[in-house]
Amino acid sequence: MIKIGPLLAMDTAQTRALLRHQNEPMPFESFCAEDALALRGFTFFQHWLPCNMHFAPMAYIAKEDGIVLALISISSVGKSKSCWRIEHLVVHPNHRGRGIAQELLRFAFATFASQGAAHFVAEVSDQNSAALSLLGNTGFRRCYRVTHYQVSVDFDLPASVDGEDSSPFRLAIPQDRQALYQLFQECLPPDLRITYEYVPDDFLVSEVATESFEKLTRKLIKRKIWYWVSQDPDRKNLTAAVRVLAHREGDFHLEFAVHPGWAHTAEDTILFTLGIMRRLNMRGVISIKGFDFQAHVVKAIEKLGLERTGTFSLMARDHWVRAKQKRVVRKEAPISLPSPGINLPLPAERRLLPADIRLLPGNLHFLKDKNDSL
Repeated sequence: MIKIGPLLAMDTAQTRALLRHQNEPMPFESFCAEDALALRGFTFFQHWLPCNMHFAPMAYIAKEDGIVLALISISSVGKSKSCWRIEHLVVHPNHRGRGIAQELLRFAFATFASQGAAHFVAEVSDQNSAALSLLGNTGFRRCYRVTHYQVSVDFDLPASVDGEDSSPFRLAIPQDRQALYQLFQECLPPDLRITYEYVPDDFLVSEVATESFEKLTRKLIKRKIWYWVSQDPDRKNLTAAVRVLAHREGDFHLEFAVHPGWAHTAEDTILFTLGIMRRLNMRGVISIKGFDFQAHVVKAIEKLGLERTGTFSLMARDHWVRAKQKRVVRKEAPISLPSPGINLPLPAERRLLPADIRLLPGNLHFLKDKNDSL
């Protein structure tokens, strides 16, 4: 009998072995999340907490006779805890075709949707037709196409970019929170704004003292997420931003948000980001995510000749919960009955016998005397 439950610390060894059966390409952030998967065995108690109180991603496993057959890992997209991303969904090759993956999805939907989660997203490789079919059968729809690029080690930057000191870009400061939120909202399509449900607190940044490049690099990597921004000097609003995620030392993930009105600065934004990371000695695996709804960013990446590592489909599922309405009891109008009648005996001359009533076609005549003729 297959049982589904939260991942415990005692099952981490089998879980690591199960993740080796992921033969299809997977997003870069999911690949980096494998190292932190073992720590989720110590946060199993989150399963009994409301989802808005989860402080770490959650993982569930399907076991049969003490053997781990499948795994699903899910994490929150933003601090609103309304949208959740499916990071891993793996089934052992010997047990595929039994509907285990579909049951894990239903278990996750029932667990999180019952606590207020309204949207679920996942990135699936276009080569993984089985996963695309599975998600399609469980209510997911294809939204957009995501292309992952990788910066090669021998990538050459222009000399003017590599040594430039004067630049419109700077490190984001705490006062940029609302501006960052507004910029990312304007760069997202309307349907993704509803799906992600970002809030300004998702773009919180802290002040970092820039004493030297070496200290700045250590502080930024320790922070794990930071932004490089470009500001319009006249309007004082942000025109472009780069979100840098340091999953682990030597692995960096970049996401660009360039305002549609400043699409011509997309290439300069990419070159500045790669140049400043080289100056800060942030060398390693640098992955860039390009969305098809930001065609100007993808065009600039293709122009620079960066290596394409995979094409994925962004899948989304909206879980609508019927709102409870108060039951309205309709009060019917009171029925008014006529006053009760009183039967009084009629005079003898006005009484009619049954034989005195004759029915004619179309008329009813009452004859007083039975001897009267028509």
